[in-house]
Amino acid sequence: MRKIHRLFKSQRRSEEGDSTHVPEPNHILGPDVLYDGTTDPTGGVDIVFVHGLRGSSHTTWSKGDVCWPRDLLKDDIPESRVITWGYDSSVAKVSTYASVESIYGHAGTLLVDLSFLRRDITRPIVFAAHSLGGLVVKEALIKAAAYKSHGRHPDLAEIYPRTQGIVFFGTPHRGSSKENLGEIVAGISSYCLRQPNKQLLRTLRTDSHILESQRDQFITISQGIPVVCVREELPTAIGIIVPESSASYDGFNVQRSSINANHMDMVRFSERGDLGYRRAIGHLFDLTRALEAPKEDYSIYKGD
Repeated sequence: MRKIHRLFKSQRRSEEGDSTHVPEPNHILGPDVLYDGTTDPTGGVDIVFVHGLRGSSHTTWSKGDVCWPRDLLKDDIPESRVITWGYDSSVAKVSTYASVESIYGHAGTLLVDLSFLRRDITRPIVFAAHSLGGLVVKEALIKAAAYKSHGRHPDLAEIYPRTQGIVFFGTPHRGSSKENLGEIVAGISSYCLRQPNKQLLRTLRTDSHILESQRDQFITISQGIPVVCVREELPTAIGIIVPESSASYDGFNVQRSSINANHMDMVRFSERGDLGYRRAIGHLFDLTRALEAPKEDYSIYKGD
């Protein structure tokens, strides 16, 4: 998986802005605790939100002035700590504002940030990831599982057995009958970035096998983790971004769902009456109640 590191070489820009590098007031890099209703290190659950390409730790999850992880979720899952995690995720004027981070770097940083935030805390974790943010979460858990199996970096490794559920919103998991996985990811990049880097897109299209290798590793290490794959029902101006066949994958631990919105709006809600919110919060609620013992099977890395 040597070339996938080019995926997120980028510099942050506003989700609604042009290609000019303008800091977004609501885009906080790293973890931001929006709400904490937990009372002890073992009780409740940490719900971690990870945005996608050209997204933001706050506006990705907001409609108008309402950021639903901050303003709505706390009343529906009160015994939770709600965390958004932001990272530099856009490609704009690469020659001038090239980020040194990669998908590997982002995944590693996510683990480090969570390990610091969760020091002496053993409560379970549920991830909610939008679009290509799901690839960051996948890679983070692959890394954590490897650390766990080899007895390395125990604080980082512990993120893996503590993960009790993941909701993927519009994340591409596999190719379709018309496009391979790399082409679908390239299409997402092109749509989100508006002025995509041609070299980045060439790399994504030709290195689909790298993305597929990541997918296969994740499927192996996540068989004991309940997963919900949510797809978009409505097209953008250029069509459906992640086709139905790509927005989920097969597995006894995988549940499929959908939201009646396009790729960007599928994670934006302003009220509890929104059907999309009811579905999203329903999945998160179910996962927070599906408590299970920490996993001890790391056979993918044992050579079994």
